[in-house]
Amino acid sequence: MFGKFKRLVLREVSNPNENSDGAITLRICSLIIIAYLAVLTATLLYTKSASLILFNIIFIALFGYLFWLTYYDMTKGALLWYNLATVGFVCFDVAYIGWDSGIQHYLFMLILLDLIFTYMSRAVQFVVAILFCVLRLCLYGFCKTHEPVVTIEGAPDIFIQVFTTVIVFLLLYICGLMLSKDSVAIQRKLTKYNEELEAMANTDTLTKLWNRLHLMRYIEKKVSDSYNFMAIAIGDIDYFKKVNDTYGHECGDEVLRTLADIFKEQMDGHGVVARWGGEEFIFVYEGVNGDEAKIKLVDLQNAVKKAVIRYEDLEIKVTMTFGLVEYEPSMSLDDNIKIADERLYIGKESGRDRIIY
Repeated sequence: MFGKFKRLVLREVSNPNENSDGAITLRICSLIIIAYLAVLTATLLYTKSASLILFNIIFIALFGYLFWLTYYDMTKGALLWYNLATVGFVCFDVAYIGWDSGIQHYLFMLILLDLIFTYMSRAVQFVVAILFCVLRLCLYGFCKTHEPVVTIEGAPDIFIQVFTTVIVFLLLYICGLMLSKDSVAIQRKLTKYNEELEAMANTDTLTKLWNRLHLMRYIEKKVSDSYNFMAIAIGDIDYFKKVNDTYGHECGDEVLRTLADIFKEQMDGHGVVARWGGEEFIFVYEGVNGDEAKIKLVDLQNAVKKAVIRYEDLEIKVTMTFGLVEYEPSMSLDDNIKIADERLYIGKESGRDRIIY
C-alpha cells in the first residue's frame, strides 16, 4: 500500500513542458499541509469556533484539489492556486488564533517553493518574495492592534506552536532539497554539454577519430612535457578519388569509416591516430623509435590490405602509402611532420602501397 502511494506521489508528469520536480514538490507540500490543517482543526475543536473549523476544512479540500491538478498537466495553475490558498489559510488562521501560533512562517516556504519553478523570471520571483515579506509585516501589525478571535492557552497553545514549527521546517527542508537537486541536475547537464561540445571540437565528424587540431595540441603537449620519444607517420589511401568517382561519395565515406575502425584497433596501446584531411591520416607511435614504429606500421598496412569493405552489394579493397619519421627534438613539430609528408609523396610517386622511412 505504501509503495503504491509513494509511486503515486512521485509519478512524473507526462507533458515535457511541465516541471516534474515542481509537481512532485507541490504534491508533497499539499499532503503535508492537509495533514497539518487536519491536526490543527482537531486541536481547535474544543474552541467550538464553527467558522474557524469550517474554513480549515475548506482549505483541506482546496489543497486536496491542488494535489489532484498536478496529474493533469496543470502544474502552473496549481502553483498559482497553491500560493493563493496558502496565503489565504495563513491570513485567516493568524487573524483567528494570533501571531504566537507561528502559522505566518509558511510564507517563507512559499518563497522557496516558487524558486523551484521556471514559470516566473527571477525578477518576478524577487517581487513575489518582497510581497510575501510585506504581507508578513502587515499580519504582524494587524496582530499587534487586534486581539485574536479565539484565545488558545495551555497545552493546546504549546502544541500548536511546536507542531507548526516542525511542519514549517519540514516544508522548508523539502523545498531546499528540491532546489539543490535542480542545481545538481543543471550542473550535470552543463558538464554533459561541455563534454559533448569538447568532443565535437576535437573529433572528426565522419570517422569519429581525433581531428587535426586536437592531435597537434596533443603532440605539442607531449613535447612540452619533455616527452619526445615517438615516431610520426602520415598515410594516404591509394586511388581514393577513383573510389569516389566510380562508386560515389557515400561509398567513399564508408571506406573512411571502416578504415578508421581498423586504425583504432591497430593503434590501441601503441599511440594515437587522427584524420589529417581528406583521405590522409596521421599516426603517432609513442615510446618507440622509427624502426620499431615501422614494424607496427607494417602490421597496420597489412590489416588495411586484408580488409574487405562492404557497401551495398559491393566489396572494395584498398591499399595505403605511408611516410614515416622518427621525431627529432631539435626540429619543430611542423618540420618533423613535413618530412613525413615528403616521404609520403615519394612513396606515391614510386608506385604506392609502401612505407617510406
